[in-house]
Amino acid sequence: MASSAATAAKVAAKLTPVVIGPTIDQLYVLRERKRELTKEIETIEAEYSVLEEQLMEKLEKEGTTKGNGKKASVSISSTVVGNVTDWDQVYAYVKKTGYFHLFQRRLSDLAVRELFAKGKQVPGVEPFNKRRLNLLSTGA
Repeated sequence: MASSAATAAKVAAKLTPVVIGPTIDQLYVLRERKRELTKEIETIEAEYSVLEEQLMEKLEKEGTTKGNGKKASVSISSTVVGNVTDWDQVYAYVKKTGYFHLFQRRLSDLAVRELFAKGKQVPGVEPFNKRRLNLLSTGA
């Protein structure tokens, strides 16, 4: 699968030089198309989820964990994951044991922004201004 940077480079090579008005309109058309496709994906994911659940129930009723079709096969697997019921207890445990590897490596954007706004620094973290383009419909 091509990386998103490689895909972006290929697309950029095909585009004409940027003219502000038409480019904004093109962004709008693409965003609306993306929204339509997202709705379609959500519908497909919902249907997939229902069929997946029905199939797992059917396999379990028949006492098996595997099945075959003409185009594909399935098997039910199980993985243990943590379902937190009390975050305060989890935080206390991590603090006591030093098991910080239990957390995924990602800062809360909102929390770090609040600290920076108060003039505080977080060791090992520097402010970064992430830029984005906001696209608004003119209603035309």
